[in-house]
Amino acid sequence: MRNPTGILIGVLIGAAAACGGQSLSAPSSTLPTTTQTPSGQWMVIQRFVDVSGPDNCWVREQRDRLSGAVFSDLPMSVTRANGSITLEGEFFQVNYSGTISGSDFVATGVEPLDGGGRPCKDGTSFSQKPGVSNLTGHFAADDQSMTATELNSYQLTTGEPVTYTWAWTARRN
Repeated sequence: MRNPTGILIGVLIGAAAACGGQSLSAPSSTLPTTTQTPSGQWMVIQRFVDVSGPDNCWVREQRDRLSGAVFSDLPMSVTRANGSITLEGEFFQVNYSGTISGSDFVATGVEPLDGGGRPCKDGTSFSQKPGVSNLTGHFAADDQSMTATELNSYQLTTGEPVTYTWAWTARRN
């Protein structure tokens, strides 16, 4: 079952396998050189920070429901090569692809987030249209940990925006 926070809640069927990275170099100066940072398996902790949007029952209920939510030890594989980065995990609603410069990265979900919603306890109804997820982060100098901010942005059927913010911390396995 998927939820609107960008996290797939359920049983992990199999952890994503870590891909070993290799540096490729051309024997001749006429061939291009590919540089790749070693890929690997990481463990992520996601903490709910906030949901922002209109002051309606949907946003208030989401804030109440998610406040204090922490998802620990979520396996993730990270692959970096030639200024590109991918972050993939079985527990994420979407995987990410983007760019990396030095230790900083920016990535976007490779597919839309599921829309959805349900009636509020007061009987009013709000639904979220499919959304987009963005991830910005930074790797530590020793490349053994990283931090990131995940923003999951949706538009309600009323036209108003709703954004869920999650803080990530991760360590290399």
